[in-house]
Amino acid sequence: MTIFSKQIPDKLNKTQLSLRLLLITSPWIVLFCTTCIIAHQSVFHSVPCWSDELAYWHEILSFSQKGFDFGYYTINETVPACFSFGTHGFGTVSIYALFGKIFGWKTYSIVIANSVFVSLAFLIILSIVKISTKKILLILFFSLTYPPLLLFSSTSMSELLNFSVLIIYFSLLHEYFKYEKKKWLLFLLIFCTAISFIRIIYIVLYLPLFFKRINKFRFDFKLLLYFVLWLVISGILFLLNNLFVSPYPGSFLNELFISKGFPEFVRIFATHFIENTWNFINPFSENIIQVLQRYFLISVLLICLVKSTIFQSKFKKMDVDYFIVFFILILFLLITIGAYDVFDWRDYRVLAPVLFGCILYLILNNKRPAIYCAIAFNIIGILFLLFSPQIIESFNKGRYTEPLGNSILNHIEYTAHPVSRFENTIVVQQFNTNVVLNIPAGIGIGNSDEFSDKLKSRYIYSDKKLKLKTYKLVDSNKYGVLYRKIEEH
Repeated sequence: MTIFSKQIPDKLNKTQLSLRLLLITSPWIVLFCTTCIIAHQSVFHSVPCWSDELAYWHEILSFSQKGFDFGYYTINETVPACFSFGTHGFGTVSIYALFGKIFGWKTYSIVIANSVFVSLAFLIILSIVKISTKKILLILFFSLTYPPLLLFSSTSMSELLNFSVLIIYFSLLHEYFKYEKKKWLLFLLIFCTAISFIRIIYIVLYLPLFFKRINKFRFDFKLLLYFVLWLVISGILFLLNNLFVSPYPGSFLNELFISKGFPEFVRIFATHFIENTWNFINPFSENIIQVLQRYFLISVLLICLVKSTIFQSKFKKMDVDYFIVFFILILFLLITIGAYDVFDWRDYRVLAPVLFGCILYLILNNKRPAIYCAIAFNIIGILFLLFSPQIIESFNKGRYTEPLGNSILNHIEYTAHPVSRFENTIVVQQFNTNVVLNIPAGIGIGNSDEFSDKLKSRYIYSDKKLKLKTYKLVDSNKYGVLYRKIEEH
């Protein structure tokens, strides 16, 4: 299928061409608005400034320049089973590293890569879906007014990569249900496997493939078999993911899995679930933008549940498109509440991309009530952003500040083919731009609760002098002190 149908009149072709080009370039329009117009800065002056941004950026730097031969990115030197990737895993870092390998890696590279990824995703949807002018306009308007997309567009976070893969997924899903061609099913199976390494929760996206294009829901042996197969595949992918992910000792799941006995396990899980549920529905738990997004998701869930008619018909009939969106969103929400966190933008980051993909899917299937709801919430969100500039300011704070040079970090040496990856690892106390952006490529960066002689990493960077027997002082200045492990002979 070509991007432009020959059956469309010439005048409409020109309109479609303009709208298609506008949709493809919309990520760059958003980026220009959020940097040049709002922040009054050039994107080329952008630097990662949050801890997650810095972790992504430096790990990608190391992987793109040193291949797999880089040091550990760990917490308390708790290392993954394979290689030396950090708590964000293998998938996300790999995609950005490929971009860095081709185009080089600068402080602003993730921001540019994100816009490229979203543009490519929109190009793909226009290539595989026969789409009307009205639908393009709706997608374009929704994209340009979706607050999470606007807020994260100028950051070095990986959220826009997640937006991109979900745009592609829901486009493929639409084509699969519309044409029931086996090639779409194969593409979806492969694609779901690949993106599960970007964010493991995407294993949920296998489940809609079990629903055939019928208006009856069948609880039969075949469906049960598919579900068991999904559990097996999900378990395998989860174990594979964990091979390449550095453990996160402070996470809820870590606390849950080290609980002593079943009663404590249940208590910890129940307490966490209740707290997260209350945080999600409490209108005063966070700032208005996060709360608005949560109620946006709840509203779409209720609309899709009612419009699916699955309960009204006692599971005899249903609107498959509405049911699929309800099914995906409720599973994402339950997993987020049950296994992750609902505070400090965490649930926002996980749920915003999938909600965007679901609305895109509903637009492609002409589901007007949900579309009107989405547009209304977007407009309200934009108004709050306009009248609450502190939220935008918090996303831009420190983003265009040139990092300070730090001469003592020039003493750090990368070792090719080390005996242990700890030889190319530094433990730091300060995880900020002035430190991370001055550490050479290939040197893994770890955090530790305390500095002691028990550490295995070759380097330690501290903001004060330490009393250690197995480390010697290399250099110090007003910013900090660098130590190197004493070589054993």
